[in-house]
Amino acid sequence: MGEGVETYCRDGVWRNRVGSSQPLPGEYGCCEAAVEVGRSEARIRGVVHVIRREDGTVAERNRYPRRSNELPF
Repeated sequence: MGEGVETYCRDGVWRNRVGSSQPLPGEYGCCEAAVEVGRSEARIRGVVHVIRREDGTVAERNRYPRRSNELPF
């Protein structure tokens, strides 16, 4: 299993990244939009999805098993 996907806020903008350093494309004005994209990415990768609050604390952690019907190929 690879690194997890993290949804976080920096400077009022919501983003997603893989692990703690690899940013994913996209910036979002609200948490919900970023979470939806982050959740999808975590499902495709079969990894954990960590959602952080604006202050950086963990709000939620969900693990998604990798399913062959969700793979992008």
